[in-house]
Amino acid sequence: LAGRVSLQLRRAFAVLAAAASRGLQRWYERVVSRSRYGSLPVRVWTLLATRLLRSTMEEYYESETDFGRQLGAFAPNRKFEASASGEAAERAGGPTLARLVRELKQRHGVRYVYAWHALHGYWRGVAASLGAAEGLEVQQVFARPSAHLQRVEPQVRWDAMTLFGTGLLLSRPQLDAFFARLHAPLAAAGVDGVKVDVQSGLASLGGGVGGGPSLAARYVGALEASVATTFGPHLIHCMCHSTENLYRYTHGSLLRASDDFYPSRPASHTMHIVNVGYNSLLLGELGVPDWDMFTSLNEAASLHAAARAISGGPVYVSDAPGQHDVALLRKLVLPDGATLRAAAAGRPTRDCLFADVTSDGVSALKLWNYNGNHNGECNGECNGAGTARLPPNAVVGAFNVQGARWDFETHGPVAAAQPPQPVSALVRPHDADCLRPHGGRFAVWSHLGSRLEVLPSGSAAAQVTLQHREWEVLTIAPVLAQGRVEWAPLGLVEMINAGGAVVATTLTRAPADDHDAEARLTSRAAGRFLAYCTPRPASVWREGGELGLPFSYDDATGLLAMQIDEATASKPAELLVHW
Repeated sequence: LAGRVSLQLRRAFAVLAAAASRGLQRWYERVVSRSRYGSLPVRVWTLLATRLLRSTMEEYYESETDFGRQLGAFAPNRKFEASASGEAAERAGGPTLARLVRELKQRHGVRYVYAWHALHGYWRGVAASLGAAEGLEVQQVFARPSAHLQRVEPQVRWDAMTLFGTGLLLSRPQLDAFFARLHAPLAAAGVDGVKVDVQSGLASLGGGVGGGPSLAARYVGALEASVATTFGPHLIHCMCHSTENLYRYTHGSLLRASDDFYPSRPASHTMHIVNVGYNSLLLGELGVPDWDMFTSLNEAASLHAAARAISGGPVYVSDAPGQHDVALLRKLVLPDGATLRAAAAGRPTRDCLFADVTSDGVSALKLWNYNGNHNGECNGECNGAGTARLPPNAVVGAFNVQGARWDFETHGPVAAAQPPQPVSALVRPHDADCLRPHGGRFAVWSHLGSRLEVLPSGSAAAQVTLQHREWEVLTIAPVLAQGRVEWAPLGLVEMINAGGAVVATTLTRAPADDHDAEARLTSRAAGRFLAYCTPRPASVWREGGELGLPFSYDDATGLLAMQIDEATASKPAELLVHW
């Protein structure tokens, strides 16, 4: 009888414990995760997580996530190699990291393969057991997140780094040895570079070990030295917005500009574009902002694609194999795999700097950049002083990103209660700072509208009206004049950043007596090329060609169209236009 009673009691306690667990989980999801920093639910949960539920939290982080784990070895693990010895597995014909990299490159044509790792090794740093095995002095340090960080994300108060500590190496010689051993197996397997994550979290671990800035300086210095030796320039800095990290970079120039891309969170897409645009005001002065990946079949894919096209940073997608919007990707990527990358970091136009483009109901976000092999000269000469050399063209993107904002209650983007209304944007040539020194006319091509306008001055405007999540990208080229001839190449108009194909252009008096003027044009790639000119050209020639290039010309608009074949980055097309 006593045994049956004991069994029933155990079952009853198990049922009660399961019910309590489910209830606690629902309370956390519905109340705690939506509460502000300092509120009663957050204070109660913090007490539970750090004391009564501490062991439960540890079990959860270990079994359900990677966030509680530490780096336990430098060699590739069982995800990549069936054997503890990569060389033995390679000889036996089994799976290895080296074989995977070779297959990606040789069978699938992938040019570069990168590996991910956290700045301090893994989410919770380095395991003490690895330190003991490798002669590294690992010290467990507990995070002390600031009040401001907790206000943005209260969960940091009970994340794994705060509850259970992080394994760190504190001296520069130890860090040099650590990164050398971390990177060596990757390089031996043919990996070309690394994307280094979880960087800003390091600042909260500086208490008692010299402070966050000093700790970040040691880690970043050792990381970049190892990458320079092992991988050359192939380094992406990720989740790195703390100034303790940003101000230490001397080797890696590619800087993630945003939170993650969240494909299944509709309210996040417009906020993502807003964040990367405004963040690039600072990050663009420190490196090349990376506006992150996206998926080409997502509901907001074209919005993301348009932003990436004018970002001045890399363009990459995280599509599942075989799940691609090929037509959209072809507007971003050339047949040789290259992109028409703009010359600087995409930034908000001056009239957007203090506009609430997410919530005021009337403002569009406008982002500008410029194209051409300009070597940064535009950045130093954009104030109109002196004789700044103009870029071949600029690009301005207009986006309706109304209807979502960051909410401190839910700690993420939330959609407005009412659907956003259409907004109108006035796009002016002088929205692009680099075109301000030009006092003449401008040719403006609208990508989606397939429309050419010629504006009389930099303060004149082209108007676009945008529904929610709609966008338009306008290529703006200064009109060059030589006597009666006007000339403004617009680029490969099937690409979103059409003007990115224009490497350089000139308009001069023709050297031969039988022509009035001669325009020279270098196109980065092949495709359908448009330009504005007047009057109708007498001929168009490919440099070195024996026959003239066929073209069409619209007398009403001045639109010149031609098809350029066989142009690549290593062999651009050189064209001559005669009047």
